[in-house]
Amino acid sequence: MNIQDILKDELNKISLSIEDVSKLRNISNDFVKLLKTKKVHARIGGSLAKGTLIKKDSKQDVDIFVIFDYSEDISKLEKILKNLKLPGTLKKVHGSRDYFQINCKDAILEIIPVIKNSDPELAENVTDVSLSHVKYIGAEVKKNPSIADEIKLAKAFCRANRYYGAESYIHGFSGYSLEILVIYFGSFVKFLKKIQRAKVIDPLKYFKGEHEVLRELNHSKLNCPLVVIDPTYKYRNVTAGLGMETFVKFLDTAKEFLKNPTGEFFKKKEIDIQGLKSFAEKSKAVFIEMDLSTNRQEGDIAGTKMKKILDFFSEELARKKQIILKKEFDYFGKQKAKGYLVVEEKTEVEFRGPELGLEIPIKAFKKAKGDRVFKKKGYYWYKEKTSIKEISKLLKKVETEMGANLTIIN
Repeated sequence: MNIQDILKDELNKISLSIEDVSKLRNISNDFVKLLKTKKVHARIGGSLAKGTLIKKDSKQDVDIFVIFDYSEDISKLEKILKNLKLPGTLKKVHGSRDYFQINCKDAILEIIPVIKNSDPELAENVTDVSLSHVKYIGAEVKKNPSIADEIKLAKAFCRANRYYGAESYIHGFSGYSLEILVIYFGSFVKFLKKIQRAKVIDPLKYFKGEHEVLRELNHSKLNCPLVVIDPTYKYRNVTAGLGMETFVKFLDTAKEFLKNPTGEFFKKKEIDIQGLKSFAEKSKAVFIEMDLSTNRQEGDIAGTKMKKILDFFSEELARKKQIILKKEFDYFGKQKAKGYLVVEEKTEVEFRGPELGLEIPIKAFKKAKGDRVFKKKGYYWYKEKTSIKEISKLLKKVETEMGANLTIIN
């Protein structure tokens, strides 16, 4: 099969039927009408509103934006919802702004409070600009209906290969960022090709060039491998949450697909544990499997806490000169996860001390390090015995503070 045949086949697999889309719209519209009876204004948002929704293994989720004039009014939402005859079970979800889920028979409604605003710069929360995102993407899809299918392919590709999701434990592409990128490049395949050389993307050319973007944007929004200016707000980088580790893996997978396209790239990838073990054996390295847990709220909060302690452990290993060859994190949902590392273990490492000739620092250095001190390349150094096991003991001292537990099981 050529690449177009493969994409056509995948599109058939990931696209919802007209009946399924209609069912989701009916559920959502019925809920919007229900809110209207309480004089509460709401609108359907997210991928359903944009026409870029793809199939999931679990229930589809639909964003419902409940629009308030003032932030003080948001506190009324919970009481309003509890006094309605809801189509499913209500659950409160904590985040930068609390929102609600209604678990219905055929869908999960995500009830997201937003504050009406005409100026994104004055938005109190990033969710307050979500309706402008729906408006922009919806308009682009209306101009070029086929682009919706290209976006679906990009979402399915990234989801299957674990690059989809702006959550802190994934550091991947958000759905909105993929929509912008595919629209900008013109198709899924062009996106995979041209993203390889991209650094700064300004779809509506708000800025004169890359230098002006880097000068005008807040530095915190530039600490990422790719800058994509939000078409609805020039000072927002929609890929600010994209991590270098995720991005590099994505680029490699994109190259592999373009070189040898198959439908396998759209099948959900599980972590190849046996492959990691084999790689460790060939590399004469240590394979580490870890159980991660937390008592924090499931979802982004729990996933982030567990990923954070895995990252902390990895950083401590690197600080002690242990070489990390492979690293994987697998969050199952709820409050459990797995971590996997392949580490080239060093049982004795060298650390550099003061430069030769600095009498006072050298005297203190020798006193502190004793007979482990030696000279090399114009500096004093010392040797330290270490091991992965010794480094892991530090975790017990920080688990409570970090809100997660890490247990090595092999």
